[in-house]
Amino acid sequence: MPIPQSYFELRDVLPLRSKSWIPLRKITDASFETDQPDVYRLEEWIGIATAAVEDGHRAAAETLGWTGDLDVNPHRSGVERWGYSAADVFRSLNKTLGINLVIDQHLEQGNRNIWHLHPDLCVALALIQEGDSWFRPEEGWIEVVRLKRNDDGEPFLIEIKAEFLRDYLAARGMALYCSSYRERIAVTINKPPYDWPADRLADEQDRDRREAMTVAADYPDPTDHYWTRGALWRTEWVEPGTLSTRVRGDADPHTTTFALENDGTRAAANQLAGAMTWLYFEPTIASALLRHRSATLRWATEETGSLGATNHGVHFGINDIGLITVFAKDIGSLQPWEQRLWSAHNVTPDGGVSRELFAAQMEVNPAATIAPEMGLPQAMDALDVAFSSRYGARLLREHDCLQGLLRRAHRFVAAEPDGLLELSKELTRLFIERIDIDAIIAAIALPKTDKKPGSLKALEKLAAHHGSNAAARTMMAPLFGIYDLRLADAHIGSSKIASGKARAAVDDSSPPVMQGRQLLQSFVATLNRITATLT
Repeated sequence: MPIPQSYFELRDVLPLRSKSWIPLRKITDASFETDQPDVYRLEEWIGIATAAVEDGHRAAAETLGWTGDLDVNPHRSGVERWGYSAADVFRSLNKTLGINLVIDQHLEQGNRNIWHLHPDLCVALALIQEGDSWFRPEEGWIEVVRLKRNDDGEPFLIEIKAEFLRDYLAARGMALYCSSYRERIAVTINKPPYDWPADRLADEQDRDRREAMTVAADYPDPTDHYWTRGALWRTEWVEPGTLSTRVRGDADPHTTTFALENDGTRAAANQLAGAMTWLYFEPTIASALLRHRSATLRWATEETGSLGATNHGVHFGINDIGLITVFAKDIGSLQPWEQRLWSAHNVTPDGGVSRELFAAQMEVNPAATIAPEMGLPQAMDALDVAFSSRYGARLLREHDCLQGLLRRAHRFVAAEPDGLLELSKELTRLFIERIDIDAIIAAIALPKTDKKPGSLKALEKLAAHHGSNAAARTMMAPLFGIYDLRLADAHIGSSKIASGKARAAVDDSSPPVMQGRQLLQSFVATLNRITATLT
């Protein structure tokens, strides 16, 4: 079956404006494998060059194209007869039209190219480059620009998210002018049955110019084969956005809404500034926010803290039924993108405002309580120090991912499906799997047996060494319960869940977030009791 004629007419090439990621520069040369016995060789070359053009110079820019001054040749800077030519300036022979958002620098030494993203684009959108990606920390470290390289490390594509490009263009009064050339070549054993007059096509329509032909193949291809080529030259515009909320600071008209009353009364985000009330959220909002790289979760008291997708966060509290409550004004001060995250988990008021949050915000009387999440690292460190002081060795092995594990060890994990089991797994990795069994054996001179005790059994023997077997079993019960829950996470339908909760002092009738807090409290209290036996 021959390759369809439309393939060489490149009718399938969509306009760049329809893409979610807009290529700012692209150079690819690809060869394709095919299972068609008639096809000897199949290749495609794509080149895309772009420039941001000022609104008043669009007509002048349209006189330029692939065969003019907008192709993928490297950019140059230097002194011309008419003056200095900057590499970032896009111009015709006698007029500056705009800027090159990507500057292609060619280095003779090593014969390589470096693509530079224009600094003004980075500064205007507040981007940070890491490797071959540019992120925007102000929006949860979303990837805005990405560079791709071939196997030799040479750049072949740099593209930007369309909404960010259009925001920037709108602020600058510019549009993106794009010039591209695509070529598809096939060498076949048989002459393809295309209906081009005299085996050639020449077509111009709007901003597209197409050519296609079939001729006898020549060296280096077999001379008894046929060579078919299709080519497309295109110029097109990617228009700016109607608004520039990021760069110019335009107001976002697409505001989210939040439930204010039990009857479903809602208010737009921009109306929350003067609302003297609280909003209510499902605790699953925490996981949604904490997926963002710059997210924060800090604890102030047992039931209050700071939570957000950025390192600023908002003051929150947890009420008696496990809902998160936040002062409406604080949500109103967030950026629109983060307001949308909160809105997705917003519910009608239920269970009242968190008592500790109300005490802090309305009575200026913060609760004198401590969240177990705050005591978790201190409890592990204290036990490790107590063991080391007594026996001259570390109880806990180092772990490269310790900070990441601590970041995930919070009660809101329990709000997710099977979340309590997941939280138990995190605690197991944080502590139980780090216990140095050999250090305990050496410290208390355990008799050697054919089977080395597990981490918790070894720790129980350490506690018994400083007390009694009965007291050690009672003291260690919560840790064994947590480990039961961890095992239940690995085995669907495990019967260990009920016993694990009971041993860890978790009330099965409590809301999931409360169960997560209880689990953490049992864990921290147990470590503190073991520490007390060693000191």
